[in-house]
Amino acid sequence: MSSTNTHSVEQFLAGIPVPVEPAAIERELAALWKPASEQTSAGASAAVTRVCLANLLVIGDTSNNAWHADALQKISARFPCRILWAQLDPVSADTTLTADVTALCHLPSPGNPQVCSELITLHTGRGGAGKLPGAVLPLLEPDLPVVLWWAMPADTETTLFDALSELADRVIVHAEPLASPALRTLRAVPSLRLCLREHAADKATVMVWHTMSHWRELTAQFFDPPQLRDALRGIETVTVRYATPTGEPTAALPAALYAGWLAGQLQWKPAARKPAPDGVRAAFINAASRNVNVELLAQAADNLAPGRLTTVDITAATASGQASFHLARVVGERTEIRKTLCLSEECTLLKSLPLAERDEATLLGAAIESQSASRVFPRAAKTALWLLGETI
Repeated sequence: MSSTNTHSVEQFLAGIPVPVEPAAIERELAALWKPASEQTSAGASAAVTRVCLANLLVIGDTSNNAWHADALQKISARFPCRILWAQLDPVSADTTLTADVTALCHLPSPGNPQVCSELITLHTGRGGAGKLPGAVLPLLEPDLPVVLWWAMPADTETTLFDALSELADRVIVHAEPLASPALRTLRAVPSLRLCLREHAADKATVMVWHTMSHWRELTAQFFDPPQLRDALRGIETVTVRYATPTGEPTAALPAALYAGWLAGQLQWKPAARKPAPDGVRAAFINAASRNVNVELLAQAADNLAPGRLTTVDITAATASGQASFHLARVVGERTEIRKTLCLSEECTLLKSLPLAERDEATLLGAAIESQSASRVFPRAAKTALWLLGETI
C-alpha cells in the first residue's frame, strides 16, 4: 500500500525529500508522479514534465553533502536525468540502508511546464557500502546511459568503485571542489590510478581534464594549416607553466595531463625524468626517434586556483625554419587565452579566447556529454603519472 498523500506530493515537487522504504522506491515514485503530472495552474497545461536523458549515479561522503546538492540542482537544469545519490557516512560502521526521493524542477520558460528530474538518495554508513551495487541496479532506467560520478576520496572504497564502474558507461572522478587543495599532486596520484583500474580504464576521466579543453583545442588548431603540419613531427620543446600559491610545484596535475595528452596523441615514448625545485623536466622520444624535451614549471600566482595553466610554449623545426607556438592566460578586465604564432622571428597574435571559470555543474555536463575523452584520457593519464614520478 502506497503511503503517498497530497502533502507528500507537495513536498516532492518542492524539492523536499520524502522518506521511502528502499524496496518500495519505484512504487512510491510512480505514486508521486501520477498526481504531480495531473496538477494544473491557471491558464497552463500540465504543471510538470518528467524528463530523463541518463542515469547519474553519485557516490559521496556526507562531509560534502551541501556542495554535492548544489551541483546536482544545477546539473539537473542542464541535463535532466534520474539521479541516484548514495551518501556514505565515513565515520559510521552502520549497515542500515535508508532512502528518500524528491523532484528537482526547473522552469525552462514562462508558460511552459516545469521540467523535473528524479533524485533518489540512499543513506548508509561505510559498513553498508557493499549493499549499494545491489540497491542501485534495479533503480537504473533501462536503455539509458549510466554515468558514475565518484565523489569519494580516490583511495577509499575501491571495491565499491570497481563494482559500480562495471555498471557505468562513463565515469567521472572528482571528490572535492575545484578551488580546493584537491588539485595537489598528493590527491592527483590516487585519482589517476582510480581512472585506470580495470573496469574504468576505457571510460573514466578526472574533472580537471574538462577544465583544460580550451588549451587542448587551441593547441590542436595551431597545426591545422597545411604548411604547419610538419611542425608536429618537428616539435623539440614543450614548456607548461601552472599556478601555485608560492611557486612550489604542489599542483602539477593539469600540467601533467596536458603534456600527457600531447605525448599520447603524438605517440611519444617516455625516456627520462628529472625533478627540479620549480617542477619537473622530462625527455621523450618521438616517432622519428628524436628527443622532445618537456618542462612542467610552477609559477607563483595567488589570483588563480592551484594548478591552473598559465602559459604553454612549444618550439618546432619546420621545412621553412623554426616555429614557436605560445598560449598565455591573461587576467585583466576579463580572463582570456592569447594564442601567438612565431615563424622565424615574426610573431602574430592569432586569437584571444575569453576564458570563463566554469562551475562543477557545467563541467559535469561537459564530462557527461564528452564523446572522445574516454579514448584519449587513458594515454594522457598514464603519461601524467610518469611525469609525476609515479607508476600505474
